[in-house]
Amino acid sequence: MEDLSEMSGIEIALMITVPGILFIVIMALFIDWLDRKVYARGQNRKGPPFLQPLYDIVKLTAKESIIPTGVSKFWMTVLPIAFFATSLTGALMIPMAIFDDITGAATGFASFDFDIFFVLFIILSFGLLIYFMGIVTKNPFAQTGSTRSLLQALSFEIPLAFSFLVPVLIVGIGGSPDTPSTFRLSEVSANLFASLGANPWLIIGLVIAFAISILVMMAELEEFPFDSPVAHTELADGWLVEYGGWRYALIILGERIGAFFIGGLIVTLFLGGPSVGLEGVIANPVLMGFLNVIFFTLKLIAVIAVMSFLRTLISRIRIDQTVRLAWKIVLPIALVAIMLTLGLSMLGV
Repeated sequence: MEDLSEMSGIEIALMITVPGILFIVIMALFIDWLDRKVYARGQNRKGPPFLQPLYDIVKLTAKESIIPTGVSKFWMTVLPIAFFATSLTGALMIPMAIFDDITGAATGFASFDFDIFFVLFIILSFGLLIYFMGIVTKNPFAQTGSTRSLLQALSFEIPLAFSFLVPVLIVGIGGSPDTPSTFRLSEVSANLFASLGANPWLIIGLVIAFAISILVMMAELEEFPFDSPVAHTELADGWLVEYGGWRYALIILGERIGAFFIGGLIVTLFLGGPSVGLEGVIANPVLMGFLNVIFFTLKLIAVIAVMSFLRTLISRIRIDQTVRLAWKIVLPIALVAIMLTLGLSMLGV
Protein backbone atom coordinates (compact mmCIF):
# COMPACT_ATOMS: atom_id res chain seq x y z
CA MET A 1 0.00 0.00 0.00
CA GLU A 2 1.45 3.33 -1.03
CA ASP A 3 1.79 6.28 1.31
CA LEU A 4 -0.37 9.24 0.24
CA SER A 5 2.75 11.41 -0.11
CA GLU A 6 4.22 8.88 -2.58
CA MET A 7 1.15 8.79 -4.83
CA SER A 8 1.14 10.76 -8.07
CA GLY A 9 -1.40 13.45 -8.83
CA ILE A 10 -3.14 11.12 -11.30
CA GLU A 11 -3.39 8.35 -8.71
CA ILE A 12 -4.87 10.73 -6.13
CA ALA A 13 -7.36 12.02 -8.71
CA LEU A 14 -8.38 8.45 -9.57
CA MET A 15 -8.78 7.61 -5.88
CA ILE A 16 -11.24 10.51 -5.53
CA THR A 17 -13.11 10.03 -8.81
CA VAL A 18 -13.23 6.82 -10.88
CA PRO A 19 -12.65 4.10 -9.81
CA GLY A 20 -12.29 5.71 -6.39
CA ILE A 21 -14.49 7.28 -3.75
CA LEU A 22 -16.93 9.04 -6.09
CA PHE A 23 -17.41 5.87 -8.12
CA ILE A 24 -17.99 3.84 -4.94
CA VAL A 25 -20.63 6.27 -3.63
CA ILE A 26 -22.43 6.33 -6.99
CA MET A 27 -22.34 2.54 -7.18
CA ALA A 28 -23.64 2.34 -3.59
CA LEU A 29 -26.70 4.40 -4.57
CA PHE A 30 -27.13 2.32 -7.72
CA ILE A 31 -26.92 -0.91 -5.69
CA ASP A 32 -29.65 0.42 -3.40
CA TRP A 33 -31.89 1.10 -6.41
CA LEU A 34 -31.07 -2.25 -8.07
CA ASP A 35 -31.75 -4.22 -4.89
CA ARG A 36 -35.10 -2.53 -4.32
CA LYS A 37 -36.06 -2.78 -8.00
CA VAL A 38 -35.29 -6.49 -8.34
CA TYR A 39 -37.00 -7.21 -5.01
CA ALA A 40 -40.08 -5.27 -6.14
CA ARG A 41 -40.26 -7.00 -9.52
CA GLY A 42 -40.00 -10.36 -7.75
CA GLN A 43 -43.17 -9.38 -5.87
CA ASN A 44 -44.87 -8.10 -9.04
CA ARG A 45 -44.46 -4.46 -7.98
CA LYS A 46 -42.99 -1.59 -10.00
CA GLY A 47 -40.26 -0.53 -7.58
CA PRO A 48 -38.68 2.90 -6.99
CA PRO A 49 -37.55 5.38 -9.68
CA PHE A 50 -33.87 5.37 -10.62
CA LEU A 51 -32.90 8.42 -8.53
CA GLN A 52 -34.92 7.47 -5.44
CA PRO A 53 -31.85 6.45 -3.33
CA LEU A 54 -30.27 9.86 -4.02
CA TYR A 55 -33.52 11.62 -3.12
CA ASP A 56 -33.65 9.64 0.14
CA ILE A 57 -30.11 10.64 1.17
CA VAL A 58 -30.67 14.32 0.32
CA LYS A 59 -34.01 14.33 2.17
CA LEU A 60 -32.51 12.70 5.26
CA THR A 61 -29.59 15.13 5.47
CA ALA A 62 -32.06 18.03 5.47
CA LYS A 63 -33.97 16.61 8.45
CA GLU A 64 -33.21 17.25 12.10
CA SER A 65 -31.16 14.62 13.89
CA ILE A 66 -32.55 14.28 17.42
CA ILE A 67 -30.54 12.84 20.32
CA PRO A 68 -32.69 11.14 23.02
CA THR A 69 -32.44 12.50 26.56
CA GLY A 70 -29.69 10.87 28.61
CA VAL A 71 -27.89 9.43 25.57
CA SER A 72 -24.30 10.33 24.65
CA LYS A 73 -24.29 12.73 21.72
CA PHE A 74 -20.59 11.98 21.22
CA TRP A 75 -21.11 8.26 20.59
CA MET A 76 -24.25 8.75 18.50
CA THR A 77 -22.14 11.03 16.28
CA VAL A 78 -18.85 9.14 16.20
CA LEU A 79 -20.23 5.64 15.61
CA PRO A 80 -22.17 6.42 12.37
CA ILE A 81 -19.10 8.25 11.04
CA ALA A 82 -16.90 5.28 11.98
CA PHE A 83 -19.36 2.91 10.29
CA PHE A 84 -19.29 4.93 7.07
CA ALA A 85 -15.48 5.25 7.17
CA THR A 86 -15.04 1.51 7.76
CA SER A 87 -17.26 0.67 4.79
CA LEU A 88 -15.40 3.10 2.55
CA THR A 89 -12.00 1.74 3.65
CA GLY A 90 -13.11 -1.78 2.78
CA ALA A 91 -14.42 -0.67 -0.61
CA LEU A 92 -11.13 1.03 -1.45
CA MET A 93 -9.36 -2.31 -0.94
CA ILE A 94 -11.27 -3.96 -3.79
CA PRO A 95 -9.15 -4.30 -6.98
CA MET A 96 -11.10 -2.57 -9.74
CA ALA A 97 -8.79 -1.09 -12.35
CA ILE A 98 -5.59 0.35 -10.88
CA PHE A 99 -2.52 -1.41 -12.22
CA ASP A 100 0.53 -2.23 -10.15
CA ASP A 101 3.74 -1.25 -11.93
CA ILE A 102 5.48 -4.46 -10.84
CA THR A 103 2.92 -7.23 -11.19
CA GLY A 104 0.64 -5.67 -13.82
CA ALA A 105 -2.37 -6.87 -11.80
CA ALA A 106 -5.34 -4.75 -10.82
CA THR A 107 -5.10 -3.69 -7.20
CA GLY A 108 -7.12 -1.59 -4.78
CA PHE A 109 -6.04 1.81 -3.50
CA ALA A 110 -5.72 0.43 0.03
CA SER A 111 -4.36 -2.97 -1.00
CA PHE A 112 -1.43 -4.60 0.81
CA ASP A 113 0.03 -8.05 1.52
CA PHE A 114 -2.31 -10.37 3.47
CA ASP A 115 -5.17 -7.91 2.95
CA ILE A 116 -7.64 -10.79 2.70
CA PHE A 117 -7.37 -11.21 6.48
CA PHE A 118 -7.93 -7.49 7.00
CA VAL A 119 -11.15 -7.49 4.96
CA LEU A 120 -12.49 -10.24 7.22
CA PHE A 121 -11.71 -7.99 10.17
CA ILE A 122 -13.59 -5.15 8.48
CA ILE A 123 -16.65 -7.37 7.99
CA LEU A 124 -16.53 -8.32 11.67
CA SER A 125 -16.17 -4.62 12.52
CA PHE A 126 -19.56 -3.98 10.87
CA GLY A 127 -21.20 -6.25 13.44
CA LEU A 128 -19.30 -4.67 16.33
CA LEU A 129 -20.13 -1.10 15.25
CA ILE A 130 -23.80 -2.00 14.75
CA TYR A 131 -23.83 -3.54 18.21
CA PHE A 132 -22.46 -0.40 19.84
CA MET A 133 -24.71 1.90 17.78
CA GLY A 134 -27.72 0.11 19.21
CA ILE A 135 -26.42 -0.20 22.76
CA VAL A 136 -25.55 3.49 23.21
CA THR A 137 -29.13 4.60 22.42
CA LYS A 138 -30.44 2.88 25.58
CA ASN A 139 -33.56 1.93 23.63
CA PRO A 140 -34.71 -1.66 24.35
CA PHE A 141 -35.72 -2.23 20.72
CA ALA A 142 -32.35 -0.94 19.49
CA GLN A 143 -30.42 -2.96 22.06
CA THR A 144 -32.27 -6.15 21.15
CA GLY A 145 -31.66 -5.51 17.46
CA SER A 146 -27.96 -4.78 17.96
CA THR A 147 -27.52 -7.96 20.02
CA ARG A 148 -29.18 -9.97 17.25
CA SER A 149 -26.94 -8.29 14.69
CA LEU A 150 -23.74 -9.16 16.57
CA LEU A 151 -24.87 -12.73 17.12
CA GLN A 152 -25.68 -13.09 13.44
CA ALA A 153 -22.36 -11.56 12.35
CA LEU A 154 -20.32 -13.80 14.66
CA SER A 155 -22.22 -16.90 13.50
CA PHE A 156 -21.50 -16.31 9.82
CA GLU A 157 -17.96 -14.95 10.13
CA ILE A 158 -16.30 -18.40 10.27
CA PRO A 159 -18.23 -19.87 7.28
CA LEU A 160 -17.40 -16.69 5.36
CA ALA A 161 -13.69 -17.03 6.15
CA PHE A 162 -13.71 -20.68 5.07
CA SER A 163 -15.51 -19.86 1.80
CA PHE A 164 -12.98 -17.12 1.05
CA LEU A 165 -10.17 -19.55 1.81
CA VAL A 166 -11.19 -21.84 -1.08
CA PRO A 167 -10.11 -19.49 -3.95
CA VAL A 168 -6.99 -18.59 -1.94
CA LEU A 169 -6.09 -22.28 -1.78
CA ILE A 170 -6.85 -22.75 -5.47
CA VAL A 171 -4.53 -19.91 -6.48
CA GLY A 172 -1.90 -20.90 -3.94
CA ILE A 173 -2.00 -24.49 -5.13
CA GLY A 174 -2.17 -23.40 -8.71
CA GLY A 175 -1.50 -26.82 -10.21
CA SER A 176 1.97 -26.98 -8.77
CA PRO A 177 2.61 -28.05 -5.16
CA ASP A 178 5.63 -25.74 -5.12
CA THR A 179 3.49 -22.63 -5.63
CA PRO A 180 3.12 -20.79 -2.29
CA SER A 181 -0.32 -19.70 -1.11
CA THR A 182 -1.18 -16.06 -1.64
CA PHE A 183 -3.29 -13.95 0.69
CA ARG A 184 -3.55 -10.78 -1.39
CA LEU A 185 -6.85 -9.96 -3.10
CA SER A 186 -5.22 -8.68 -6.29
CA GLU A 187 -3.17 -11.87 -6.73
CA VAL A 188 -6.15 -14.16 -6.19
CA SER A 189 -8.18 -12.14 -8.68
CA ALA A 190 -5.43 -12.15 -11.32
CA ASN A 191 -4.52 -15.85 -11.08
CA LEU A 192 -7.82 -17.62 -10.31
CA PHE A 193 -8.79 -18.57 -13.87
CA ALA A 194 -5.27 -19.70 -14.74
CA SER A 195 -5.21 -21.95 -11.66
CA LEU A 196 -8.58 -23.44 -12.58
CA GLY A 197 -7.26 -24.08 -16.08
CA ALA A 198 -4.43 -26.12 -14.58
CA ASN A 199 -6.90 -28.25 -12.58
CA PRO A 200 -10.54 -27.77 -13.70
CA TRP A 201 -11.86 -30.12 -11.00
CA LEU A 202 -11.10 -27.46 -8.41
CA ILE A 203 -14.13 -25.55 -9.66
CA ILE A 204 -16.35 -27.92 -7.61
CA GLY A 205 -15.14 -26.48 -4.31
CA LEU A 206 -15.20 -22.97 -5.77
CA VAL A 207 -18.87 -23.23 -6.77
CA ILE A 208 -19.83 -24.47 -3.31
CA ALA A 209 -17.87 -21.67 -1.65
CA PHE A 210 -19.42 -19.12 -4.04
CA ALA A 211 -22.94 -20.22 -3.07
CA ILE A 212 -22.03 -19.96 0.62
CA SER A 213 -20.58 -16.47 0.12
CA ILE A 214 -23.82 -15.25 -1.50
CA LEU A 215 -25.83 -16.61 1.44
CA VAL A 216 -23.45 -15.09 3.99
CA MET A 217 -23.50 -11.77 2.11
CA MET A 218 -27.26 -11.60 2.64
CA ALA A 219 -26.78 -12.28 6.35
CA GLU A 220 -23.97 -9.76 6.78
CA LEU A 221 -26.05 -7.07 5.08
CA GLU A 222 -29.11 -8.07 7.14
CA GLU A 223 -31.15 -8.62 4.02
CA PHE A 224 -34.29 -10.73 3.93
CA PRO A 225 -34.56 -13.44 5.28
CA PHE A 226 -31.80 -12.45 7.73
CA ASP A 227 -33.29 -9.10 8.74
CA SER A 228 -34.34 -9.99 12.30
CA PRO A 229 -31.97 -7.31 13.76
CA VAL A 230 -34.08 -4.59 12.07
CA ALA A 231 -37.43 -6.39 11.98
CA HIS A 232 -40.03 -3.65 11.44
CA THR A 233 -42.92 -5.71 12.79
CA GLU A 234 -41.04 -6.72 15.95
CA LEU A 235 -38.40 -4.07 16.74
CA ALA A 236 -39.56 -0.95 14.88
CA ASP A 237 -36.36 -0.82 12.76
CA GLY A 238 -34.20 -2.40 15.50
CA TRP A 239 -30.80 -0.82 16.15
CA LEU A 240 -31.62 2.04 13.77
CA VAL A 241 -34.72 3.19 15.65
CA GLU A 242 -33.16 6.21 17.44
CA TYR A 243 -31.11 7.52 14.50
CA GLY A 244 -32.41 10.23 12.21
CA GLY A 245 -31.34 13.03 9.91
CA TRP A 246 -27.75 13.07 8.65
CA ARG A 247 -26.73 10.30 11.08
CA TYR A 248 -29.31 7.95 9.61
CA ALA A 249 -28.30 8.99 6.08
CA LEU A 250 -24.65 8.23 6.86
CA ILE A 251 -25.55 4.79 8.20
CA ILE A 252 -27.73 3.94 5.19
CA LEU A 253 -25.04 5.09 2.77
CA GLY A 254 -22.47 3.11 4.76
CA GLU A 255 -24.65 0.00 4.46
CA ARG A 256 -24.90 0.41 0.70
CA ILE A 257 -21.13 0.94 0.43
CA GLY A 258 -20.84 -2.20 2.57
CA ALA A 259 -22.89 -4.03 -0.06
CA PHE A 260 -20.46 -2.76 -2.71
CA PHE A 261 -17.55 -3.93 -0.53
CA ILE A 262 -18.84 -7.45 0.19
CA GLY A 263 -20.20 -7.88 -3.34
CA GLY A 264 -16.85 -6.68 -4.68
CA LEU A 265 -15.08 -9.28 -2.53
CA ILE A 266 -17.20 -12.02 -4.07
CA VAL A 267 -16.47 -10.72 -7.56
CA THR A 268 -12.75 -10.54 -6.74
CA LEU A 269 -12.39 -13.98 -5.17
CA PHE A 270 -14.81 -16.02 -7.27
CA LEU A 271 -15.37 -14.23 -10.60
CA GLY A 272 -11.89 -12.99 -11.51
CA GLY A 273 -12.44 -9.42 -10.33
CA PRO A 274 -11.96 -6.85 -13.08
CA SER A 275 -10.38 -9.39 -15.44
CA VAL A 276 -11.50 -8.90 -19.03
CA GLY A 277 -9.60 -11.80 -20.60
CA LEU A 278 -7.90 -9.42 -23.05
CA GLU A 279 -5.02 -8.27 -20.83
CA GLY A 280 -2.44 -9.76 -23.21
CA VAL A 281 -4.10 -8.27 -26.30
CA ILE A 282 -4.84 -4.64 -25.35
CA ALA A 283 -1.66 -2.65 -24.75
CA ASN A 284 -3.27 0.72 -24.01
CA PRO A 285 -3.44 1.01 -20.17
CA VAL A 286 -6.19 3.67 -20.25
CA LEU A 287 -8.46 1.51 -22.43
CA MET A 288 -7.63 -1.54 -20.33
CA GLY A 289 -8.47 0.31 -17.12
CA PHE A 290 -11.76 1.50 -18.62
CA LEU A 291 -12.69 -2.06 -19.60
CA ASN A 292 -11.67 -3.28 -16.15
CA VAL A 293 -14.16 -0.90 -14.49
CA ILE A 294 -16.95 -1.93 -16.89
CA PHE A 295 -16.40 -5.67 -16.42
CA PHE A 296 -16.09 -5.33 -12.65
CA THR A 297 -19.33 -3.32 -12.55
CA LEU A 298 -21.21 -5.87 -14.67
CA LYS A 299 -20.06 -8.74 -12.46
CA LEU A 300 -21.04 -6.81 -9.33
CA ILE A 301 -24.48 -6.05 -10.75
CA ALA A 302 -24.97 -9.77 -11.44
CA VAL A 303 -24.05 -10.69 -7.84
CA ILE A 304 -26.38 -8.05 -6.35
CA ALA A 305 -29.22 -9.09 -8.68
CA VAL A 306 -28.88 -12.74 -7.65
CA MET A 307 -28.89 -11.80 -3.95
CA SER A 308 -31.93 -9.54 -4.41
CA PHE A 309 -33.84 -12.20 -6.32
CA LEU A 310 -33.09 -14.87 -3.72
CA ARG A 311 -34.51 -12.77 -0.90
CA THR A 312 -37.87 -12.63 -2.68
CA LEU A 313 -38.14 -16.42 -2.41
CA ILE A 314 -37.66 -16.90 1.34
CA SER A 315 -39.61 -15.60 4.30
CA ARG A 316 -37.96 -14.13 7.39
CA ILE A 317 -36.37 -16.59 9.80
CA ARG A 318 -35.90 -16.13 13.55
CA ILE A 319 -32.51 -15.31 15.03
CA ASP A 320 -32.23 -18.81 16.59
CA GLN A 321 -32.93 -20.34 13.18
CA THR A 322 -30.30 -18.05 11.65
CA VAL A 323 -27.64 -19.15 14.14
CA ARG A 324 -28.59 -22.81 13.72
CA LEU A 325 -28.33 -22.43 9.93
CA ALA A 326 -24.86 -20.88 10.23
CA TRP A 327 -23.36 -23.46 12.60
CA LYS A 328 -25.14 -26.68 11.60
CA ILE A 329 -25.49 -26.29 7.83
CA VAL A 330 -23.40 -23.50 6.31
CA LEU A 331 -20.22 -24.16 8.33
CA PRO A 332 -20.07 -27.93 7.55
CA ILE A 333 -20.67 -27.23 3.85
CA ALA A 334 -17.83 -24.68 3.89
CA LEU A 335 -15.55 -27.29 5.46
CA VAL A 336 -16.55 -29.77 2.74
CA ALA A 337 -15.62 -27.18 0.08
CA ILE A 338 -12.16 -26.73 1.63
CA MET A 339 -11.57 -30.49 1.94
CA LEU A 340 -12.70 -31.05 -1.66
CA THR A 341 -10.34 -28.36 -2.90
CA LEU A 342 -7.38 -29.76 -0.97
CA GLY A 343 -8.23 -33.35 -1.84
CA LEU A 344 -8.68 -32.79 -5.57
CA SER A 345 -5.45 -30.83 -5.68
CA MET A 346 -3.46 -33.48 -3.85
CA LEU A 347 -4.87 -36.20 -6.10
CA GLY A 348 -4.00 -34.09 -9.13
CA VAL A 349 -7.12 -35.15 -11.03
